[in-house]
Amino acid sequence: MGKIANRNDILKLCQRRYLDVNVEELGLAFRIQSLTEREKANYETQLLGRNGKVNKNRLLDASRRLVCLCLVDKDGKPLMNSGDVDELAELDGLVVARLYDACRVHCGFDEGDIETAVKNSDRVQLEESSA
Repeated sequence: MGKIANRNDILKLCQRRYLDVNVEELGLAFRIQSLTEREKANYETQLLGRNGKVNKNRLLDASRRLVCLCLVDKDGKPLMNSGDVDELAELDGLVVARLYDACRVHCGFDEGDIETAVKNSDRVQLEESSA
């Protein structure tokens, strides 16, 4: 068994992790960052509207929102902002799929978390607003 962590050991983990993702078909590499626990929780709760119902629009763009949150330049500065989510809707689906998969794993989402929410969305009452 390894060393039992103390407070300082835990606080050292507050640094972001980075991963370079190659999309071979394009001959490009992208850098993604990990999310803080706060950012991850905010991302997850954005699937719900103010009334606690699943927000259909947020559910449909969940993969693009995660990519926007995670993409950074070589110095770790964000490449995208929340206003870019709609722009990514016109991006090659292969690119979004590869980046989303890498972001999902890098940020600690279990496989199928968001996909399950999308599939189950037909069984829950959806909120149609974009709020």
